[in-house]
Amino acid sequence: MALIKCEECGKEVSDKATSCPNCGCPIAKIKPNTEVRIKMPNIELGTLGLFSSRDAIVKDNKGKILWKGQHGQTAKFNIEEVTDIIINLGGWANETKGNVEPGKKYSMVQDLGIHWLATYRLTEVDVIDSD
Repeated sequence: MALIKCEECGKEVSDKATSCPNCGCPIAKIKPNTEVRIKMPNIELGTLGLFSSRDAIVKDNKGKILWKGQHGQTAKFNIEEVTDIIINLGGWANETKGNVEPGKKYSMVQDLGIHWLATYRLTEVDVIDSD
């Protein structure tokens, strides 16, 4: 904890305070959680993996890259409002589309069925194993 001066009355106040206890002047605005986290699948690709990328990319529906990483990692990016996204897992899986909300956590869940390419969907979760 550090002490800072209140801009209104000049008294020393904790930098953790939301308002000055002396005069009530706001000290710090509480910032909403805008981080989205998505646990990417960690797939062992076997022989087919020789021809596939382990890259994973999350884009918004306008094509802006929000995150780039690898399978098995947790994608972390900030948004201000509900956003439509597209997740590309490097060519061995179908693109996954969905929408995400600021401050929420998601996991990629493989849909059942036999597919030439793997098919995933986003599912909201309470905890990611890296929490």
